[in-house]
Amino acid sequence: LKGQKPIDFKRAVFVTENAYYKGTLNYQTFCSSITATGRQLKALIKQRGLEKFKTSGNWAVFTYMTDSLPINNYKPYTYDFDDFMGDKDFSKMFVTKLIRTKSGNCHSMPTYYKILCEEIGASASLALAPNHLYIKHLDEKGQWTNLELTNGGFPRDQWIIKEMAITVEALKSGAYMTPLTQKQSIAMTMFDLANAYKAQFGYDRFVLKVANTALTYFPKCIPLLMTKANYYKHIGETEKKKKKPDIEILKKNYAVYKQTIAKIDALGYKDMPTEQYEEWVKSVEKEKLRRQLNRK
Repeated sequence: LKGQKPIDFKRAVFVTENAYYKGTLNYQTFCSSITATGRQLKALIKQRGLEKFKTSGNWAVFTYMTDSLPINNYKPYTYDFDDFMGDKDFSKMFVTKLIRTKSGNCHSMPTYYKILCEEIGASASLALAPNHLYIKHLDEKGQWTNLELTNGGFPRDQWIIKEMAITVEALKSGAYMTPLTQKQSIAMTMFDLANAYKAQFGYDRFVLKVANTALTYFPKCIPLLMTKANYYKHIGETEKKKKKPDIEILKKNYAVYKQTIAKIDALGYKDMPTEQYEEWVKSVEKEKLRRQLNRK
C-alpha cells in the first residue's frame, strides 16, 4: 500500500491466508496452481475463437467457475452453505479453501475470480454490499456489469439495491456498489487479516493497528470501520467487567467508539441481520436452480 512494491492482489490474499495458517502454506504452490489454470483459460478462449472480444477473459473465468467443462473436471465451483460467514471456522472465507474443495462463499469466490482474471490479463473489480462481496467489470461497450458468483447471475443495480436494502446515502457516499480500486482491494485483504487474527486470538491492539492502517487507504470501508468499532466495544466491555474499572479508559474508548459509529452511519449503513442475509443466499440458490431447469 505504501508503493514500495508493485500492487499484487494475489500475493496480498496469500499473505493473509498464510498468516492464519502460521506460515505453513507454500506461495510457489499457490502461484503454480493459478498459473496452470490461467494457461487452460487462455487455451479455452483460443479454442472458442474469442480473442477479439475485450471480455473474453471475464467470460473464460466465469465459465470455468460456473459451468461443467473438461478443464474443471466437469465440476464447477459451488456455494458452501455450511458456516458461510466463517463464524466457526474463518478459513471458510479463504481462496485456498475454495481451490482445495471447489466450494466457497461470497467472499472467496469473487476474490478468486479477480485473481484468475488478472492472471490472464483481464480486469475485474470487487464491489461491496451489506455483508457481501461481488464483481463489477466493464462489458464490450464499456459499461459496468454486475457479476454474482453465488448463483452465476448478472443482476441489475436495481435488484441489488432492493434485495440488499441498500440506502440512497450508501450509494451517494460510494460505500456500496462502487468498483474498488486495487489499493482498496488490498485494504480488504487487511480486513481479512484483522478478522482472521481476531478469530484465533481475540481482540488486541494488532486488530486495531491493521484496521487503522487499511482505513488510511480506504476510509469509506464500512467493514473496516465496523472492525474498529467492535474493537473499542470489546475493550470497553472487558474493562467494565473488572472489579475496579478505569473510568478514563471507559470514557476514551466510548468516545472513539461513538465517533466510529457516527462515520458508519454517515456513510449510509443500515444493519442487515445475518438471518436476513441467509434468507437472501437461499433465494439466490433457488433462482440458480430455476434457471438451470429452464435451460434443460
